[in-house]
Amino acid sequence: MAGTSDIVSRALGAALLAAATLTSTASGGGADVRMDVISASPRPPRASRPFELVARVEFVPAPGSIHCSVRIGGNRYRNIRLTWDGSIARCVLRVPVSARGKRLVIGLVASLAGSRVRTSMAFTVS
Repeated sequence: MAGTSDIVSRALGAALLAAATLTSTASGGGADVRMDVISASPRPPRASRPFELVARVEFVPAPGSIHCSVRIGGNRYRNIRLTWDGSIARCVLRVPVSARGKRLVIGLVASLAGSRVRTSMAFTVS
């Protein structure tokens, strides 16, 4: 049976994902950018295991750029892989063992011709 802190952690993660799944949009200079977070798994992230954030990104009228950033315990983490296939962007990393108990913040930024959309999610690594 799950402990109280585990239940609270899962509920907070679900609330953060629900808030992030709201559509983020930006427009300016004739360009529109839209981003929807599809999933973050596993939730919560586990030390020494892969973690993935998946989002749908739409650019109008042409493709723009996407950037993924990760911070663990307030420090920038650089060992990440960003793939972009069609409208699906995936930011994947292997959570280091030393991250257990620390805060992991993962963010995606999509931009096109001055329009910029940003979303980020925060988790405590188990």
